[in-house]
Amino acid sequence: MNFLHPGWLLLLLVLPFILLGAILAFRRQGKAWKKMVAPRLRKQLVTTTSHTRRWIALTLGIIGCALITFALARPYYGETTITEKISSRNIIIAIDTSRSMRVRDGAPDRMATARAMGIEALAAFPNDRVGIIAFSGTAILMAPLTSDHGAIQDTIGQLDTHVIPSGGSDLSSAVTKALDTFKKTGQKSNALIIISDGEDHSAAIDLAAAEIRKSGTAVCSIGVGKTQGGIIPDSNYRDGKFRDNQGKTVYSKMTPEALDTLARAGRGEFTPASAGSATAISSALESLERDEQTGRQTTVPNEYFHWFLIPAILLLILSTIVQSEFMAGGLFKKKGNTPQPPPIKATIALLLLSLLLTPSGQAAKLLEQAEQSYTNGDYQKSLELFSKALSDSTAEDRHSIEFSIGTAAYKLKQWERSNKYFSAALLTKNTKLQTEAHYNLGNSLLMTGWNILKPQAEANQPPSTNGTKTYSAEDFTKAITNIEDSINHYLTCLAIDPNKNSAQHNLEEAKKLLEQLKQQQQEQEQQQQDEQQQQDEQQKPKEDQNNGDQPKDSGQPNPDSGSDPATNPGSSSEKGEEGGESKQNDKQQNPSETKPKDNGKPDNNNTQANQQDTKNRERLSGETEEAYAARILEENSDAETRPVQRRLLRLRRPNKDW
Repeated sequence: MNFLHPGWLLLLLVLPFILLGAILAFRRQGKAWKKMVAPRLRKQLVTTTSHTRRWIALTLGIIGCALITFALARPYYGETTITEKISSRNIIIAIDTSRSMRVRDGAPDRMATARAMGIEALAAFPNDRVGIIAFSGTAILMAPLTSDHGAIQDTIGQLDTHVIPSGGSDLSSAVTKALDTFKKTGQKSNALIIISDGEDHSAAIDLAAAEIRKSGTAVCSIGVGKTQGGIIPDSNYRDGKFRDNQGKTVYSKMTPEALDTLARAGRGEFTPASAGSATAISSALESLERDEQTGRQTTVPNEYFHWFLIPAILLLILSTIVQSEFMAGGLFKKKGNTPQPPPIKATIALLLLSLLLTPSGQAAKLLEQAEQSYTNGDYQKSLELFSKALSDSTAEDRHSIEFSIGTAAYKLKQWERSNKYFSAALLTKNTKLQTEAHYNLGNSLLMTGWNILKPQAEANQPPSTNGTKTYSAEDFTKAITNIEDSINHYLTCLAIDPNKNSAQHNLEEAKKLLEQLKQQQQEQEQQQQDEQQQQDEQQKPKEDQNNGDQPKDSGQPNPDSGSDPATNPGSSSEKGEEGGESKQNDKQQNPSETKPKDNGKPDNNNTQANQQDTKNRERLSGETEEAYAARILEENSDAETRPVQRRLLRLRRPNKDW
């Protein structure tokens, strides 16, 4: 017999002291009343209870407390191994990590949106095996198929555009890597979810689609970014804009054609990134069959605490009955001259047991204080109290507290924080709370976009769209993205509750503001393109002028060639037959320039060198074969006679590496 919590057994040391205290109290009490009542009047004035009944009640109470202590220590004998049976599917989430995912037409960019969509898709498949693939110019399996969704979520949170060094965007490589991973499992229930901006530079989409049809893999895709697109930021350039190998600014757009082709090949669905993308994909993959697999094994101890708890409760109840007046006239009634010691109240032990077995009321107290602070207008204190209560909450209570935190943060104009907690509250199953979460999240996103547009003096004020005002902001794309997201949440709210007039009003205002911002953004982009084109046109004449400064062959005499017309009558400046005769005469006057001298005598220097070389190649007396070979190799080694020229390998930058 072992105990899960043996520390509770220390309470047994208290029981002897309780018994000793009861005995001392009995003696002290008997001496006290004997001094107050004369012996001749004791029978008339004092009525005593049975000593036996009191001591039996005390003994039952002490034994009951001892048994409760053993129950709290959680005794167990042996262990049982439980193997889980899981009906799951294989799902791989492929996330684009190319350079184009840096474009800030998401919240705050495409990469952050892709990570959020990946986590949301992960939550939609709680019982399935999920793996992660990151791809750009090539594809890498970042996390193998596993049911440990905590590890998968950590992997998604660590993805960025630097995880794969090779540039470019190759959707077909992600498909190939996913299909190879599925083949190794030997299962047929496989699904691939692609999260990308759709830009593909591999020209192999049709081949990848054919492989998907052949394997029977279900494919769904989520397009991140906007079709209007944006400029890829890059801190390596002075203006912060990424350029291709020709020096032109790269303008990246979300292109859904490739993603839609792969989704149709896998009988799935393509959807733009939004709050309902994971729900749409979950519905599309609902018909996919599940394979029953053996899950993890759990070892559970065989507990026997109830063997102690039930007798303890019965003994405490019996102790109370024995001590009560109900038994005073019964079997245990006995008169005596000495009063009995006071019994241990069983109700105290029962109260102790109830406090130990019921949860702490600290969380409820924090919620009550937080609601009171919110009612009094102290939103900062309310936010702190709600945040403390969140750590102890579970299930639906957690979503309600997250909604309350978002509301307090909204009152404090902490838009990013309110966006975070309103989004978390959307996972609730309570329809009314979900409706309010969509509505409040739409308001928070609208104010987030509005504060990007307005200067600080006019920030935190409700938007007023009259169609004539011009806005200024450092990042129009981010503001537009937040307003578009707010519109999506207003629409979801109205889909659940069509009678919510406030959501309808805010939806119309957001649409007006969005239309005006898009028009102004197009004007600014057109202006930037015109300015860039003018700069390129101004740089071209300068390059042509620099090329014109280089010397050209204009027929001028070269002093080193001996063609000066003042000294050489046979130069190219002479015309006709005279020039030809002069050239011929020059050749006749200098025959040594065309024919080498040969007087028939041997070259003594070369002869001596050859003789010395032959002598050195001969094996010396007493020289071993290994030493002779090493000497010849050293004398004739290129590394000993001339330095090795160092040649740098220059890698050519591809045409499209974003």
